[in-house]
Parts: sequence; C-alpha cells; structure tokens
Amino acid sequence: MSLFLWILQIVLAVLFLGIGGQRLTQPARQLRKLPWTDGYPLGLIRALGAVEVVAGLGLLLPGVLGTVPLLTPAAAAGLVVLMALAVALHLRRGQRQAAVLPAILLIMAAFVVWGRLTQLL
Repeated sequence: MSLFLWILQIVLAVLFLGIGGQRLTQPARQLRKLPWTDGYPLGLIRALGAVEVVAGLGLLLPGVLGTVPLLTPAAAAGLVVLMALAVALHLRRGQRQAAVLPAILLIMAAFVVWGRLTQLL
C-alpha cells in the first residue's frame, strides 16, 4: 500500500509541479490561450500556479525528509479541493470533457489523503 501511495504522490507531484510551474513562468499571452482562463485575472492564475507548486512539494518533501508527515495528506487534501473547483468550473462552462482530468486527479489525491491518514492513525 505504501508503495502505491508513493507512486500516486510522485505522479501527482510531477504533474502539479509542472503545471504550476508553467502557470508561474509562462508569458501572459500564452496563459490567455487556455480556454478556462477567460475572465480570470492574471494574478489569480499565477496564484493558482503557486498553490499547485506548493502542493506538489507538500506531497513529496515530508516523506523524503522524514518530517511532519501530516503535511502530505494536508497537501493532498488541498489538491482535492482545488480539483473539485476545477471540475465545477469546467462543468459550469459546459466543458464536460475538460472536467475528466481534474476529476481523475481529485480521486488520486483523495486516495492519498485517505491512505496517508490511515497510516498516521
């Protein structure tokens, strides 16, 4: 079970470090080409990128460093909330297909929350 959780955490961390890093570093005109960014201020998109990077780090660093193990399920819980909001945003905009990936990531993150909290208790 622990190996499976580590695999999920690594996959989620790589995805969110990459996605968040892009949102932090891409020029504004590149970010504006994404359909979901329409109507949102650039600062919010950059803040979202920062949250994703921090969550990605939170999935890995506590376990790697052997400190504050509660941070891993906390980071995963933050991603659950973030992905629930992403699913809602896409569904509200009628982008049903675009809601699939965030829904899958939500399930993965929720499994990490459950698995790591189970190990802690």
